[in-house]
Amino acid sequence: MEEAAVTLTWTPNGRAGNVTITVESDGGPLAVDTVCITKEEKRKAFLKSLMEKVPGLDESRMDAELLAIAATVNRGDVPAEQSEEIALGRVVRPELFHLAELSGVAIPATVKVFTDDGSQIRGRWFLYLRHHESGKRERIAFSDQLEIEGVESIWFHPRPSEPSPQTSPGWSAEGRREWLGGRPCPDPIDVFERLCKAVAYYIDFPGDDAPGHCAVLAIWSILTYVYPAWPAVPYLHFGGPAGSGKSRCFEVLDRIVFRPLGASSISSAALFRTLHDRGGVVLFDEAEQLRRSNDPGVGELLSMLLAGYKRGGRALRLEKVGDGFQTVAFEVYGPKGVACTAGLPPALSSRAITIPMFRAAADSPKPRRRLGDGGGRWQALRDDLHCVALEHGLAWQTLSRNVDACPSMSGRDFELWQPIMAIGQWLEDRGAAGLHGLLVEHAARSIDAAGDDAVPDADVVLLRALHAALRNFETPTAKELLVRAQESEPTVFAKWSAKAIGTHLGRYGVKTTKTHGRRVFRPELPEVERIAGVYGIDLDPD
Repeated sequence: MEEAAVTLTWTPNGRAGNVTITVESDGGPLAVDTVCITKEEKRKAFLKSLMEKVPGLDESRMDAELLAIAATVNRGDVPAEQSEEIALGRVVRPELFHLAELSGVAIPATVKVFTDDGSQIRGRWFLYLRHHESGKRERIAFSDQLEIEGVESIWFHPRPSEPSPQTSPGWSAEGRREWLGGRPCPDPIDVFERLCKAVAYYIDFPGDDAPGHCAVLAIWSILTYVYPAWPAVPYLHFGGPAGSGKSRCFEVLDRIVFRPLGASSISSAALFRTLHDRGGVVLFDEAEQLRRSNDPGVGELLSMLLAGYKRGGRALRLEKVGDGFQTVAFEVYGPKGVACTAGLPPALSSRAITIPMFRAAADSPKPRRRLGDGGGRWQALRDDLHCVALEHGLAWQTLSRNVDACPSMSGRDFELWQPIMAIGQWLEDRGAAGLHGLLVEHAARSIDAAGDDAVPDADVVLLRALHAALRNFETPTAKELLVRAQESEPTVFAKWSAKAIGTHLGRYGVKTTKTHGRRVFRPELPEVERIAGVYGIDLDPD
């Protein structure tokens, strides 16, 4: 074989730096392999393997060609003959997707792989697909591209890393076999009612609000399997004192939502990468740390949470690529639950439906009930939720555009409640009598309560102190207001500074002005009263 007849071609393959290289001669392919071309040790290992597979190659020429490919990849260039523009609507995340032609979900499975050293177990991803027009159900091995006859190809990005053999699939092997075998889809009303019963059995809510809270948690759990059809997804905020059942709520949700990911002890970097790699529903318990605004790690975590409630939400980080650094965007969109005793930062609170928690009565049996495996209840619910999500893929796309589900809402309230209301209305149309009306009333109470909680307690104290000073014809400095606040609420303001007073009042447009060498607050009294009216603050509680 003449070495000059050997050619080397390559194509990008998923993650940064990965390429698939084909070495061929006139007689056909000699070697095909995927390599991280930007890493020298990987490139050298590939070259060594190539020289062993194809004796007679010019090693220096092959090395030079591999270096040229690495330089091209590092610059982000792709050869024109290998480039093809793809419509963004045909690029989807693989873990969960609902398109006009089909719905699908990526499920990890443990398989036996035969190698030169014998057999071993490995984790592999498989796609479970439901074609809407034909009703066909199928299981295929995961690849970067999905070809569908008569329509444009679907591409998957990001490509998930290989799962470990211990990765939980969520959907049981038996449930998947039955689904592929033609088992009828479970009734969505039955699944919804079982979710409500499971929530009510383990969690204590105040009597009047219990039906609404249970319905919201049940529908939100369904939403975690279909949320890619929506442009935004509501977070859940569980607030209340210690021992009020916040962690118990997460224990229940952990057993039913799509691919749950506990975040209370995970670093922000690990959370970014995990969400980007394989998606999932973040359940962030004991989230009091989010109030530590001076902590850089908390700042990164908060930025991820703020970005992740809208489709396309990304967290940006500088990552080492090759010999340099570049900005990498991590996909972090998806449902998230947050629980804490203190309130959330205002910007995060505005992205969440709040579920206030209270300590159960001393004689309540619910906190003492063991969740366990629920006698197979939890697995059956997860299996049925996967089936419902795939079977009704077209419905989710229609529901995401249903503006009539909550016509009285607008702005952020509409964004938060539209998915819950739309799914609730769909369930009512299928037989869940009165569900939509229950949700409308519950949402109205929840929005009113959130308005009461939108202003931090500390800000209420400051506005009252400022109002009292102005009525006495005083123009206080930030330090003087701090002294008054500390006299009123010594525990709350023990570690506050005068600068913090100015920052908090500045959020309401109340600024200091310099008079006779002093920086003082001197807004008009009607302006402070107007602010109080907007935020529902009683300036004279006594």
